Amino acid sequence: MALLNGGANGMNTPTSSSDSVEQVTLCHICSDRATGNHYGAISCDGCKGFFRRSIRKEHNYKCRFNQNCNVDKTHRNACRACRLRRCMQAGMKAGAIQNERDVIGKRRKIESEGETSGQFLQSLLVSEKLCLQLRESVIKSTEQVVYDTGKIKYNTHPAHFATLNDVGTSIHQQLCILVEWAKSLIQFQELPLNDQAALLKACAAPLIVHGVAYRSLSTDGGVYLANEKILSTEEATLIGDINLVVSRIINELVIPMRELGYDSTDYVALKAIIFFNPYIIRPTNPTVASILKNARLLALKALKNQRPDDLDECRFGQLMLLLPAVHSIAQQLVEDVQLCHLFQLINVDDLMQELILNDGSKANKDTVPHAVIEKLKSPV
Repeated sequence: MALLNGGANGMNTPTSSSDSVEQVTLCHICSDRATGNHYGAISCDGCKGFFRRSIRKEHNYKCRFNQNCNVDKTHRNACRACRLRRCMQAGMKAGAIQNERDVIGKRRKIESEGETSGQFLQSLLVSEKLCLQLRESVIKSTEQVVYDTGKIKYNTHPAHFATLNDVGTSIHQQLCILVEWAKSLIQFQELPLNDQAALLKACAAPLIVHGVAYRSLSTDGGVYLANEKILSTEEATLIGDINLVVSRIINELVIPMRELGYDSTDYVALKAIIFFNPYIIRPTNPTVASILKNARLLALKALKNQRPDDLDECRFGQLMLLLPAVHSIAQQLVEDVQLCHLFQLINVDDLMQELILNDGSKANKDTVPHAVIEKLKSPV
């Protein structure tokens, strides 16, 4: 995760006194490139915005570890409690939020560089790993996560095969993890609460299908669920139309992914492309649409550029061709869950009701997603 430490090197580069003013100034909170004195501390726009949102919304963050989490450019979204504490320690004052006046002084303006696709990809990988680390607090039977040279791997040897009840439980667990993943993304944090809920409702089922396919890459004859259960094609035959979903995931997603050498970077980039879709919801304002478009463009660039030496120029196109299958299978999954719920074959709680059974295309109009809103308001 060392690709973002160039700023410190810039500070150590010898310069003459005439151009020393051009040296890079670092954020006192996360060591990113600073853009000025915000609310009483030299900081970057990211920490400035985080502090402003935290104070305005009166968030009460809680650290899950030892109140001493690493807060640098790469990991600053890992623990909001420690990041807010670092903001305070650096000199940021809550009272300054009331007037929204940054202390600028006689400094030269430092140009703020936009996030590159490489940095965005790195943040996606970090968010994915953080959610996997938090999995134990979300589900009782955790997956064994192995980190090997930045790759995200799953334990693919579960002890039991899945029942229909396991399918419902797995969907609920994946929804809980999905919300936490979304909350860790800077672009998602910038959205109004209603747009956040609408985006989750519209993308929940496709992201579940995509995640199941990725987890199943090393599984033969079935799909690997979030609760360490395998749903085999034989077992799926016994539980109605779920068999069609399982077969389609294997044939239309898992097999093509294997042929493409689908890895963790492909996974997180395509996941972001599915998620940051400006056309799948009705944004409450143009800024929301712009945030979603920019994030999706970064994900597209990351997916296209992550293998620059790849001689197969068609690979990017083949990866994009997975998307129609993801959405089509997701729709079929929703219909099957609705049928199972109708006949009381699976338990459906409020979160699953709002994110899976409700029509995501009507997310901004017809329903108020109370369970989703409460989940979004709760600390990570």
